Amino acid sequence: MPLTPFHLGPGLLLGVLTLRFFNFWPILLGSVVMDIEPLILATRNFVEGCPGCPDHSFFHSIFGAIVGSLILATILWKFKVKLNQISLKLKISQPYSFKVLFSSSLIAWLIHIFFDSLTNFDVFLFWPIKYNPILIGPKVFWSLNFLLLIFGIIGLILFFKKYARH
Repeated sequence: MPLTPFHLGPGLLLGVLTLRFFNFWPILLGSVVMDIEPLILATRNFVEGCPGCPDHSFFHSIFGAIVGSLILATILWKFKVKLNQISLKLKISQPYSFKVLFSSSLIAWLIHIFFDSLTNFDVFLFWPIKYNPILIGPKVFWSLNFLLLIFGIIGLILFFKKYARH
């Protein structure tokens, strides 16, 4: 699902439900940041006139999720004071250790690539091995997006119920 905002849904729901253990910011960012890769690849494919070329690559694999989560956790670690100030304004108390930032990003990243691997022929969880053992195909694309949207709506309701009413 390249460039879909619906991937925020599971991240939002997971973030609201697990704030005691994980950190909300890397979960949200880890849910969508890897879709910079399909944006770049799709643009390149369009410019080069290759509409059937893959839009997913390294960052849509388990190894890519680990590397990407390390990068994201490092960036967020540098902004942890500012992010904590924002969190406290929202009345959210959450851990900011590097381990928590990394694991929060990783779990969201893995959820994203799991959902993408269900519908995209070019998502290979075990990259560089070009095999997708859980590919169902594009026939479930819209129902999967609807599920991700439902996750997001539930996450928003829980977020506003828990935090925004203060």
